[in-house]
Amino acid sequence: MAASKRKARKSSIVSEGSPEAALPLPAATTRALSIPEILISVLSLCENADLGRAALTCRRWSSVALDHLWRELESIVPLLALVRPLRLALDTQEKKIWEFEGNVADADWVRFRGYAYRVRFLNFDENDHIFKREGSFIAFSAIQTLAVIHPFGSSLLPNLEQLSWCCTRDDTGLSILPFVSSSLSTLKLDVEGAVSDESFQRLVRSLAHRAPNLEHFKLSTARPVTNINKPLAQWFRSTPKLRSATMPQYYHTPEILASLGRLQQLEELATDWLYPTTVYTEGGTSLLFPNGSYPSLRSLHFHSSLALATKLFRSPGPVSQLKEVCFSTRKCYPFKSLKALLSALARSCPQLEVLLLNFSTVIIQEDTPDGLLTLDDLRPCLSLVHLKELRVAYEFPFVLRDADVWEMARSWKNLRALRLCSDPNLENQLQNAGTPITVLKTFSAAIPELEYLSLYLNEKELPQFEPDLGLEGGFTGPFELDVGLSVVPGDNEHAIGYFLGSLCRWKPKISMTQTDWTWYSGFTNGEDKEEDQKWARVEELAGMICQAKMSFDARIQTLRSKVKISESMATPNTGN
Repeated sequence: MAASKRKARKSSIVSEGSPEAALPLPAATTRALSIPEILISVLSLCENADLGRAALTCRRWSSVALDHLWRELESIVPLLALVRPLRLALDTQEKKIWEFEGNVADADWVRFRGYAYRVRFLNFDENDHIFKREGSFIAFSAIQTLAVIHPFGSSLLPNLEQLSWCCTRDDTGLSILPFVSSSLSTLKLDVEGAVSDESFQRLVRSLAHRAPNLEHFKLSTARPVTNINKPLAQWFRSTPKLRSATMPQYYHTPEILASLGRLQQLEELATDWLYPTTVYTEGGTSLLFPNGSYPSLRSLHFHSSLALATKLFRSPGPVSQLKEVCFSTRKCYPFKSLKALLSALARSCPQLEVLLLNFSTVIIQEDTPDGLLTLDDLRPCLSLVHLKELRVAYEFPFVLRDADVWEMARSWKNLRALRLCSDPNLENQLQNAGTPITVLKTFSAAIPELEYLSLYLNEKELPQFEPDLGLEGGFTGPFELDVGLSVVPGDNEHAIGYFLGSLCRWKPKISMTQTDWTWYSGFTNGEDKEEDQKWARVEELAGMICQAKMSFDARIQTLRSKVKISESMATPNTGN
């Protein structure tokens, strides 16, 4: 009996406290889990607690479970604990730090090596989230022990594919080197302001030729580019397989862009905004690409002035092959400059599929005193016949009419996602502004395949419609309505929920998100939890309507089937 109970526990990966914990798995399930591919697939869906229990089941399960358990590490602490236990101590400045208990001997590395080859993703931050609540930090000596004293040659984690490393001070930068090897495909560096230019330079120079297979690189820093420009440009020359590069806006210097332009596989050039700054507003944002550079570039995310961006799209070069453009600007311009930019973009990028426009403070002085955007301002984009996604962020609402929706439908036959200024600056005078919610009915008729729509809705106008619970018409697939900072029109949750449900075949999703224009401008609208709850009730009501429609349709189909059967039985058989 004891043996059978042990066998039952070994065959179970359910929680210990559940009633099924002591029940053996069916024989067919046991045989299926003996197939390595199925076991790997099943355990990949388990939580860490279940993976820990699965690792104790048997030797075959243990190896697969540990592979999944150690595959992604959001902290470096588990690696440190493999070597020796950690203890809490005080450094010279009386700060709490965690360090190894005693000296590390060669024998302590045996267990570490048994797990190190399983790690594929690692995140390092000196202010580790595991200790942050206690106001303590990881001792640099512990990191140095891993990086310098380990007896495994140049590669500490031989199969590491993705590394995120946060440098908070000078002595943590070079500790990254043993983690960087030929297996690394993604590197994310966060260099904080306390790191000196000299240490930053040494770090970048030391990375040369250490990651020849690197495909994705992201740099987040507020450090000036002046002293890093040449070392970074030289390092990029040793990354021939790089496919995407993300850096602060002022790191788009001629030297760095020239090095990146020689890379044959680079597909994406983007801007990082982790440390927004106004010091380098225009520095490094000219982005003038010579002919023959960037042969594989398909995605460009950049921040610049309207004049420099227009110059970029008017110049010959790789922009003609772009499929995705994300452009942001923070200065004030007349809308005629915006139209000039969009006209140049539409002519230069005929294959464009994704267009993201982020305007922080594009204020109109003479053309439109109220500062509202209309389709006429975006009219040059109507020639982008391959467009699948358009997102516009701006501090004033977008004025949208039913005729505009039909015009967009005729021009953008592949459109699947549309966001038009759904999170305006609420400090502006927005009385009676926004798009009437009734425009959703026009969208469902003109672009029924639309999957995502985000608008700032007029808070007063309620829908006027004929009740319709049929499944014909409306949005044909899963649909998400992002209302941004809109309030429920008329504060009538039932009317809005019924109206939205009548337009959808499946339960719609309602979200309230803000775009990045607030991040660039330094303005934050805040959150309205009460309005969130109202929209949540609207979503619930719309889901109930969709469920009722599906149930009603199912009953109709059943009745029709019964009628057909009755008619076939009533028809006399004229055969021999």
